[in-house]
Amino acid sequence: MKCAAPPEKFEKLKRMLLAMPTAKSEATLVSTYYDTPTLALHRERLSLRVRKQGSEFVQTVKVEDPARLDTLERGEWEDHIRSKWPILDAPMTGRWLRDLVRDEELRPVFMTIVTRTTIEITRGPSARIEAAIDEGEIRSCTRGAGAPVSEIELELKEGDPRVIFDVALRLLETEPIRIEPCSKAERGYRLLGADRLIPQAVHVGPITLDPAMSVEAALQRIGRHCLTHVLSNEQAVLTGDPEGIHQMRVAVRRLRSALLALKRLLQEKHYHWASEELRWLAHSLAPVRNLDSFAASLVGAVTHALPASSDFEHLIDATERQRDAALEHVKQAIMSERYATSMLRLLRWFAARGWRDQEISEHAVVLLAPIVDVAPDLIDRHQRKACKRSKKFEELTAAQRHRLRIALKHLHYIVEFLGSLFSRARIRTFVGYLKSLQDDLGYTNDVRVAHDLVDQIGNATNRDVRAINRAGGIVLG
Repeated sequence: MKCAAPPEKFEKLKRMLLAMPTAKSEATLVSTYYDTPTLALHRERLSLRVRKQGSEFVQTVKVEDPARLDTLERGEWEDHIRSKWPILDAPMTGRWLRDLVRDEELRPVFMTIVTRTTIEITRGPSARIEAAIDEGEIRSCTRGAGAPVSEIELELKEGDPRVIFDVALRLLETEPIRIEPCSKAERGYRLLGADRLIPQAVHVGPITLDPAMSVEAALQRIGRHCLTHVLSNEQAVLTGDPEGIHQMRVAVRRLRSALLALKRLLQEKHYHWASEELRWLAHSLAPVRNLDSFAASLVGAVTHALPASSDFEHLIDATERQRDAALEHVKQAIMSERYATSMLRLLRWFAARGWRDQEISEHAVVLLAPIVDVAPDLIDRHQRKACKRSKKFEELTAAQRHRLRIALKHLHYIVEFLGSLFSRARIRTFVGYLKSLQDDLGYTNDVRVAHDLVDQIGNATNRDVRAINRAGGIVLG
């Protein structure tokens, strides 16, 4: 796990780690990253690096997949080579390169120059962690741009996975740190300045469950999968990308759905704590997402259909100002100590199956059952709940239809989590029906929320109130 901190806060963190080592070493690492003029490797989510270590050169290929299953795992292959220039037919790394690039196309694109202090930390009788403290910079080979590096990478060498998070939480108590989901390669490519290299929203990737795995193993995989989805969208959220905000919110909702599905198997204190941490993040994201939906699906559609009007311009400007304020709140939340603590504690809970400290009960035993035996009941219970909420649909109030929509979302997410255990064709058909229902109910909910938003937008501005209210009334109509 990699943690980052501002350079000016780094010295205190370094001293804290140096106070606990059993062994220490220091080296200067100069790494050159190669690609083609069209960045062919980057487009395939690969990075190619040659690092000078003493008198040796090590060629490394990494798979930088933003939709990867787990933020704590990455694909990486290495070869020892003779010089700083890459070798395309190297035994381990060559298979990723041969079909993508020719030797004459490669060029250096950026470098990292860091001083790495490596500390081996022993925690308890059997846990061993390697902490790599990196200080230096990333430097473009063509543009002259640079970015500082101040990172601490914690790698579990042996023992209980909880200790790696315990060390990270101790660091957080010392100075503000955050989990850094971006590799040095990802940061280096952003220095190149191409528009397509700005942070992009990451959509959820597929999840596959082994029918023989236990319920708790499935919960662990789902939890880490969803938290990876959250962390992978951080940069897109911080740049204000609407889709990034939507995807982070989807990740949080999916994880809350998984916890809700297994609520009766978890001790109340565990379920309540995890659900509340996720609820806080979801509520932080909600205002911006609501304004994005209002602007895109309602105001945008109406202004496209009707003649241009200055009233609409005033409404759009006021909506953007309201969104800017809401986005600033989201940024503060993402950069806060609470967010960093929540992510570390949630990752620790799933990585170490923290629910195991509860008393054994009739329900808790089900956590050890094969997921394939439990899955049908989980889906069935959510389907019955959705069917119950849909009775006498034409008589349901807007609030009741909203609760039906939430029930359908829970059902949809549970089916997606467990879908690999069933017929792919039947799952695809069922999910298609659910998405159609969700889209229609989602639109009606956007209209319901829009009534409140028009009032909020009008009340939040001291100018053009009458024009904003006129345009808002037309949109609602």
